[in-house]
Amino acid sequence: MKRYQAVFSALFLAGLFSLSALNLYRERDALQKKIQDIERPKAASEYKKYTKQLDGILSQTLVGGHRWNELYGTVYRALGKNEENSFKYVRDEDSVLYSGNFYNNSNLSAPGIAGRMRRLQDSLKDKGTKLVVIMYPTKFREDWSRGYYGIPYNNLNTYGDEVLRYLRRYDVDYVDVRDVFRDADMKAKDIFYHTDHHWTVPSAFYATGKIIDHLNQKFEANLDPDGYYRDLNNYTIETYSHIYMGSQGRDAGLIYSRRLDDYSFLYPKFATNYHYYSRYKGGKEANKDGPIERTLIDRKYLDYADPYDREMNNSYLQGVVRFDQIDNKLNPNGPTALFIRDSYSSPVATFLSPMFSRIELLWSLHFSPTGDGSIQKMLEKKHFDYVFVALALDNFTNEGTPFYTDDPKAAENGDADVAAQGQDPAAH
Repeated sequence: MKRYQAVFSALFLAGLFSLSALNLYRERDALQKKIQDIERPKAASEYKKYTKQLDGILSQTLVGGHRWNELYGTVYRALGKNEENSFKYVRDEDSVLYSGNFYNNSNLSAPGIAGRMRRLQDSLKDKGTKLVVIMYPTKFREDWSRGYYGIPYNNLNTYGDEVLRYLRRYDVDYVDVRDVFRDADMKAKDIFYHTDHHWTVPSAFYATGKIIDHLNQKFEANLDPDGYYRDLNNYTIETYSHIYMGSQGRDAGLIYSRRLDDYSFLYPKFATNYHYYSRYKGGKEANKDGPIERTLIDRKYLDYADPYDREMNNSYLQGVVRFDQIDNKLNPNGPTALFIRDSYSSPVATFLSPMFSRIELLWSLHFSPTGDGSIQKMLEKKHFDYVFVALALDNFTNEGTPFYTDDPKAAENGDADVAAQGQDPAAH
């Protein structure tokens, strides 16, 4: 019996290694290209993230890689589990997928975040530039999610509330998009994709309207005074049913996820004309001219047959690139704006663009205009009417807010410094 087991094990391992070698050979060019696009780790603390990205590339690129995800997810579904892969992904009573998380993984305190925002606001004040912090929601929140008891959902809302408390204390303006959906009594299944951590395009359109309301009330911005650009009747809504499997669904597998998401394109019925510039890793550049539906929106993913390759969330402004700029040829005298952002801002900037003459966007995690530049240097050279620090809640981190990192006045405990200036309302 032992001899039989040894022979079987040897044959199994030989077959496994042979298949692995064949897969690596057949997919070597695709693997090389994808691996080259990953940021190389510069510190020991970054190697964990790097190896995780490599694992994702291997599992999604090699022949049959997705089948392992499906097999794994099938077992968990058969067992009736509401968590998958050691709580990497969890689901709620509506079968909405979430990331699992046992603790707040932000590496910067709420006072540290607020201190940086206050320094940024002070540096912009002399130029007449208005700073607005936009806090996008993470997917889980008790107001709109029907979670199972005892499941560790990625819930950063207590930390987010603390950040906003310090922003108020430091007199920094903000928009809490979480309240936008709470006030509308919308649920997770209405706001987000079931299989992805991003919000849907209609959700982003709705939130953009509330951001415009805030700018008009706070700064008398006079954007869209007659509500024309916020009226959904002035847009074409093009919906494709059961087409999108988001990043969470691709990891957990379609069988465990139980469904594909619908995806909707929203674009204006009215005339638009833009020049869209984008810059990628390594300095590669691209330019497009034309209306929104041909410049800021890309439909190429509709042609992908495999749902594992159909990354519909990259349809607006390519998801997120290192730097991009939208120039509105039909509104050259409108206000200008800079987004210090993540991928949540792509549809928001698209829907704001008719009201602005120029919108520039930089990815806070990976921005470097010349290889050694910084956001602070960029803002010294350029003028904007508005600067939006617009991030999902889990990107309110040291890496997500890469400005005034070396300023001792924006240290972890900025309270004493702000109070000393007499600008902290809580100090009086």
